[in-house]
Amino acid sequence: MLVFSALTWLAISAERSFFMLPYKQESWYRFLLPSQFVVQDKPVIMLAGPSTVRENLRWEQMQEAFPDYHIYQGGISVGTIEDVTISLKLIEAAYGEDALPDYVVLGLGPRFLANLPPERPFKTIVNTYSPWSVTTGPNGVELHKKSLFGAALAKIRFVGKQPERFRSALRAWAAYWGRSIEEWPPGEAFLRKAGFLNMWTSQVERQRRLVSPYKFSRSAGLSEEDLAVYMSGSWWESVFDWDVRKNGDAAAVRLRQLLDFLNEHGIGVAVVNMPERSYSRSRFAFEYEDYLGAIRDGIGTAPFLDLSTFSHDDEFHDAEHTIPEGSRRLTNRVIVWVQSLLT
Repeated sequence: MLVFSALTWLAISAERSFFMLPYKQESWYRFLLPSQFVVQDKPVIMLAGPSTVRENLRWEQMQEAFPDYHIYQGGISVGTIEDVTISLKLIEAAYGEDALPDYVVLGLGPRFLANLPPERPFKTIVNTYSPWSVTTGPNGVELHKKSLFGAALAKIRFVGKQPERFRSALRAWAAYWGRSIEEWPPGEAFLRKAGFLNMWTSQVERQRRLVSPYKFSRSAGLSEEDLAVYMSGSWWESVFDWDVRKNGDAAAVRLRQLLDFLNEHGIGVAVVNMPERSYSRSRFAFEYEDYLGAIRDGIGTAPFLDLSTFSHDDEFHDAEHTIPEGSRRLTNRVIVWVQSLLT
């Protein structure tokens, strides 16, 4: 128990001191960590939406462009409207209303609006590892406090997910201590003589990756042939075949419920329709204007920027995630737009 408590303290310290983002491959678990939602001494802009937000909007560029804000990268793998709504309600329930962001840049796309696939990890993880359970009803998603037994059982289950968090924290602290030794006048000579300098340099690079939210960052994209093989027979087929005219009203209601939550809490919002590769646009069975109409019905008068065709095909890794060069150009475009809204 003493060792566990010490490792937990090291993890919390790393996450707060270095803005370290644990659970690189399973980002859903970050919403269960209080250290991720410490009340800041400056307003918070949350980048919210699916994994396209996490990969395509560069956190470091946003932080540099908005130094008077704390930027939180809240993109959720396989996330949808419901998942973003759950995440915000979980932040409020678990950490208090003051932990909610002051402004949300909401990135979306057809899959996000369609709420597909129907079975997604985030809701399951909240139900399994948090003191709350999620239900969906006429008023959208709601959180319900579990019984004392249920909450205790969830906490015990979450203990099993801590080793990965501890490993990330120890690597971050190793990089920090290694860099501190290197900066000490005799330190570099000592490390070089001992043959450790290359190891510490590697640790510094590891720390950079630990504070980076990106799950993957490829330098080149898939060919159209490889992309077709990758997506063939997957649940993406249900996205391509989504009937907006039949289901658009329900999608708009879900989006409106999310915007209502933001408005009720005084949270500003800017909505960005994220880019798609031409491969995807050519596969959509619906009329794109019908899809855009469902968005506008859901967001009302909220600021909206349609960037569906902004990115070039060679800037994508797959159907919707951009490579770093593409994401930097896209982020610059979003920054200019958001700056115009905040001034």
